[in-house]
Order: sequence, then structure tokens, then C-alpha cells
Amino acid sequence: MKSGVKLGLMKKLIIILFFIFSFLNIQSVSAKTVKWDFEVKSTNTELIKCIKVLEVKSKRSLLSSITGMGIVSETPTIVKLQNNCKEGIKGWFRIKLLDEDGFMIDDWLEEFSVGRKALTKNSFEFLTSPLKWKKIKSALLEFDKLETY
Repeated sequence: MKSGVKLGLMKKLIIILFFIFSFLNIQSVSAKTVKWDFEVKSTNTELIKCIKVLEVKSKRSLLSSITGMGIVSETPTIVKLQNNCKEGIKGWFRIKLLDEDGFMIDDWLEEFSVGRKALTKNSFEFLTSPLKWKKIKSALLEFDKLETY
């Protein structure tokens, strides 16, 4: 009798695992890339002329929200930068995620380095809640502590 109960539990476990793996495969396909409208600011008016932000985009799947139990989850983000000057530039940028009225929903500090006359992709993940994610409409990148190398 005990082996029949164990067999029944095993079948249920296998069915549950099947549905979980099926769900994972579906969700990885349906992760949607969002390209953000953005503005750029800096206190260093000279070096910021060298930096051109080409693209800011994020990709977040429903699975990442479920994994974080709906509270917070990691959101992969890419910021593509181009340096048009003859020296490399390094520093920090703070990406501020804004709602449709320009109010800050969330922000994240990230270090960067881009060689002379080069392109670079800064790839990072930030933590945010699903409720905040739905409100984000654009981004503001504030560059700070810029220096040449």
C-alpha cells in the first residue's frame, strides 16, 4: 500500500515538473525587449561632448517576476556608448527610470569605461518590482566623475 502512495506522489511530481519546465520554455521565448527613450546629463560639459549614448534597452520576462515572488526581480539592461574623442573615458552614470510625467521611479549606479574612438556595451542588472516596472516610460542618464585615460 505504501508503494502505491509513493508511486502516486512520483507521478504528481513528474507532472508538476513537466508543467514547470514547459512554462520556463514558453517564458524565455516571450521575454520582451524594451528600448527606452532617454536623456543625457553631466556636470562635466567638456567630456560629455565626447560620449554619445546610442541605445538603452531592457529585457524582462514574466518568469523573473515569478521567481522573485512578485516583490523584486532582476532586469537585464544594456546601455550602448560611443566615444568620439581621441582619449578613453571612464566614470559613472546613474540611470534614472522615469514615469510618463518625468518622476523618478527607480535608479541604478553603474561604472563604465569606453576606449578612444570606440563603442562599448554596458550590460548590468538592476532590481525593481513589477509595479514599478509597469510605470517606467523613459530614462535619464546622469554621467559623473568623468576622466580620460
